[in-house]
Amino acid sequence: MRAVSLSLLVVILISAAASAAQPELRGIWAHATAVKTPAEADALIAKIDRANFNAVFLLVFYWGGEAYFRSSYSPMGDGVQAGYDPLEYMTEECHKRGIQVHAWFVNGAYGAGQPKHVLDAHPTWAVDDGAGGAIWYDFGKQEVRRFQSDLMIECLRRYDVDGLHLDYIRYGPHLCYCDECQREFAVKYNTELLTPERRKTFPVAVSITANPLLSPKTATVLATFSDGTPAIAVNMPGKGMVLLLNWHAEIEMPPAVAQVVRLMLDMWTAPGVETWLTTTDATRNEYGNDALETARVSLSRLGHPAKSVAPDRITSLPAGSILVLPAVYVISQQTAIDLEQFVKRGGKLLIIDGPVKSMHLGTMQRLTGFLQPGRYIRRDEVIQSTGRSPILPKSREQIDVVRWKYRMDRWAEFRKWGVTELVRDVSRRAKSAKPKIQVTAAVVSSLDAANAAYQDWPRWVREKTVDFVVPMAYTTDNGELARQIGQWKTVDRQLDRITPGLSIYQEDAGTTTSRDVNLIRSQYVLCRQQGTSGNMYFSLQYLSDPLVDFFHAELYPAKAPLYVPPRRAP
Repeated sequence: MRAVSLSLLVVILISAAASAAQPELRGIWAHATAVKTPAEADALIAKIDRANFNAVFLLVFYWGGEAYFRSSYSPMGDGVQAGYDPLEYMTEECHKRGIQVHAWFVNGAYGAGQPKHVLDAHPTWAVDDGAGGAIWYDFGKQEVRRFQSDLMIECLRRYDVDGLHLDYIRYGPHLCYCDECQREFAVKYNTELLTPERRKTFPVAVSITANPLLSPKTATVLATFSDGTPAIAVNMPGKGMVLLLNWHAEIEMPPAVAQVVRLMLDMWTAPGVETWLTTTDATRNEYGNDALETARVSLSRLGHPAKSVAPDRITSLPAGSILVLPAVYVISQQTAIDLEQFVKRGGKLLIIDGPVKSMHLGTMQRLTGFLQPGRYIRRDEVIQSTGRSPILPKSREQIDVVRWKYRMDRWAEFRKWGVTELVRDVSRRAKSAKPKIQVTAAVVSSLDAANAAYQDWPRWVREKTVDFVVPMAYTTDNGELARQIGQWKTVDRQLDRITPGLSIYQEDAGTTTSRDVNLIRSQYVLCRQQGTSGNMYFSLQYLSDPLVDFFHAELYPAKAPLYVPPRRAP
């Protein structure tokens, strides 16, 4: 371990001494998938205990509707030892050691690429966003809110847990195009009803992020954004075809666009033809793997599940195969050559978001049919058909961007209302059943980002709807962490109901490992200096033995009582 400055060491020693006498939240998130047997649970509890944490937040509901406790609403998690109840065992054993257990629920994200369990029985409970990647529950529907609330209260009544913890209590997809949401929204805000027929024609409005390609040379532009930037285009080098979706369509793919992509994939598919996904190591190292996995879900939802293939295996794909490049920005000259040859001999290539960092290569220009990259876009947009292809049907109606933004402001109110209604209902019922239970939520750390995800957590704090929130401040930049804490203080000046959620993992060159102790130490000290009453850490799977020793020796050398926020008035 590198030496630390004398002043920093003094702060650490003062903090450690204070924490031994004063209540402090020392919490850690843990997945119940890691405690499928009593032996696994014992090993994790031993680590928690030795590190002197005093609370574990155990993920007990996710994975397409599986629960890691006995539930009348959801099946037990896959692979759990017969006759064993993970939540019951963890609660009993942790309580023997003075460690609280909070039941952690992922409320919004579904946790599976295809409907199963809950959505098998209730398919309309999912957000109908076209085919924009991950499946989410729709909090706008009363039945969904009631299911989530009933599930959590069932857990609370059956187990001696110390708290209920809501996570992903927000929206991923921006819009839901289902009849129920559109009707309710139109009535509530006196707006135009988006009929099923209208949702499948162009123009369509969408909130996009994009790294677009510009200056089409051989590509045919089938749709544009409001300023004329190409949105959808095709190019036909050799015997094959390239379809370009010039934005992060794996995230935002409204029904009209999903219909176009499905039709193209259907036309490209023949007996024996398979769909493949690829990215490059350079792209993965710089941008991670999220786009690839999100596109995998989107393709599955479109009826074309894809297998992975390494870039150096593209030349071995059979002629006529379908290959998808989701947000693959950094492409080597050799891979570009292989892609061009793949298409020329009859391959079909779907590019999602422009390969902007590779457009200096003549090969990529010939392949895409564009000459140069454009500037990054993040805004509400309108995608309009150019009328050059019958698979992009045009409506007689037009969309005004200003009016659409007004509509989206009202939509944000509508979505926030649904999320907040669930939080309020769970809190009210939980406190009625067990007045001392803690109801908490993991929230987006930036206020702007939380607002964009329709998560009004500042209101929950101000109205004391929850006991406390945990902003997920996983940044490695301490300046950014300090800035975010400053934001939180505009909501709760004393941070009585805001506990920082810090990361103990880091990503380096595409590999996820435990975070450097010096960074963990400095962020702990920063939080203490700002007046926080503890921290949460994500997550137990990254609590390596050296980190256990670090927490035990430096940050938490002695046990401490758990900090409990001031009680709410009845």
